[in-house]
Amino acid sequence: MSNTVDGAAPRTPGIWVWRRWTRWPLSPAILAVAATAIAVDVVTAWRNVTIGSLGPIPTSPALPIGIALALMVGLRRLGLDRTNLVAWREFLLVGGLVLALAVWHYSVRIGDPKEAGGLILAALDEELVYRLAVLIVVGAATAALLGRRWRNPEDWGIVPGVVAVLGSGLVFALLPGHVAQMRSTSDALPFISLGMVLGYVVLRTGALFPVVVVHASLNLVTIADLQAISESTWRAAFAATALVALALGTIVAGVRLGMLQRFPRGPGWRPVAPPLSQ
Repeated sequence: MSNTVDGAAPRTPGIWVWRRWTRWPLSPAILAVAATAIAVDVVTAWRNVTIGSLGPIPTSPALPIGIALALMVGLRRLGLDRTNLVAWREFLLVGGLVLALAVWHYSVRIGDPKEAGGLILAALDEELVYRLAVLIVVGAATAALLGRRWRNPEDWGIVPGVVAVLGSGLVFALLPGHVAQMRSTSDALPFISLGMVLGYVVLRTGALFPVVVVHASLNLVTIADLQAISESTWRAAFAATALVALALGTIVAGVRLGMLQRFPRGPGWRPVAPPLSQ
């Protein structure tokens, strides 16, 4: 079959390839702050130690450390620049509207705006710790053990990135609020999977705030479900829709940022131009 259309040039078969993980400048100081954020959040979560609350929702002592970590990495590197915001524009617009509606519904039917704000702040804390901090520490440590350059995720290669994403999911599943919802070992799989999906998005694109939007929305829907305001089937459908939208948004953003590119297929069905990181 011809690959030409109305006399156009032949279309070369190709394959879409992620060229690298995201680009974060790392240093020993950043690793130390990231490790501290993880240790503080895990220990205080299990010991029920807080620095205050919004309504009944506690605020973790690790939140200020996580914010300091984000500032050290650079907010621009975490998606707060014009290029990234444009790349994620449809997802952020729709996701922001959904989150605003979720806050309104929660405030009317369940708690008050302060409580809804507490759930959003909790989502931000967990993303700063269990996505950003865990990805940095586990990925950099794995890269160093493998003898690779650890100071930037774009130089890690596949294995350290995959290990970092897996670590993000495992540590996230061990939070006391998640363990309390588990009745068997298999009940951990949804939490591990969620943590891995969110971690993959962050490590691929560097954008932290799209996953904060998804996580905060899921927090609001989960509490509504636990309060019997919504049905579990609705919660599952919402979670599936949100994660599919996040996956599609990641692909679109990756293409717009030039991180997901189409390469011609060469001999053996491999891309002619290799990814930047192997």
